[in-house]
Amino acid sequence: MRTSTQRVGLPGHFSAKEGMSAVGHEPEICTRIYDRHIHLCILQRVLGVDIKRYAAHVCQEYVGFELAQPINVTYARAALKTMLPPHPTLSAFAEDVGWVVEMFACLFDLANVGLRLNVLAKTMCPRFHTDKVPCRLITTYAGKGTEWLDHKSMDHVMLAACNEFNEKAGRFAGQTPIQCLQEGEIALLKGDRWDEQGSHGVIHRSPTLDPGEVRLLLTLDFV
Repeated sequence: MRTSTQRVGLPGHFSAKEGMSAVGHEPEICTRIYDRHIHLCILQRVLGVDIKRYAAHVCQEYVGFELAQPINVTYARAALKTMLPPHPTLSAFAEDVGWVVEMFACLFDLANVGLRLNVLAKTMCPRFHTDKVPCRLITTYAGKGTEWLDHKSMDHVMLAACNEFNEKAGRFAGQTPIQCLQEGEIALLKGDRWDEQGSHGVIHRSPTLDPGEVRLLLTLDFV
């Protein structure tokens, strides 16, 4: 069962909607992103030992590392092995990232994918927001995971109010739990440019990092 870490106050006129996420342990759960009422799919998994060792290595030795570029799906695994920092467990990590790239590309029939891999020592996007993309894949290989709200729709006024109220730690009649992705989980988040009429992107933000905390974040986008 998924549990919330905290609660965020919302304006009193904002009421909870039907759940909009699909969660499972098999890759097929990701196909639910095409369901009209589903805006977020989460593939739960446990990372292998070598993958975790590599993630820990780059988080310790390569803080600030960023790899951001389009990558051809056919050659993704081989390319990653030449572009990522060396380590005895590099192959296992590159194979896993390559598999994630291939899954994302297969799901949306893409030949190329926009890949971004970051070793972050500070909060990247601290405010709740939606992405101006059709759909984005997010997974954290090490450290805290992305936070999100289980609401189908929220206009820009409500979103601004949500950020303001949360920063002031206010208490309001309408409240919703902040959900957190776990390390290794793969999430597909619909964005504002999903091709359904009236579609709203998933509301999410980066987790707050304490001094000395680091996270290894992978995101994939359309190109």
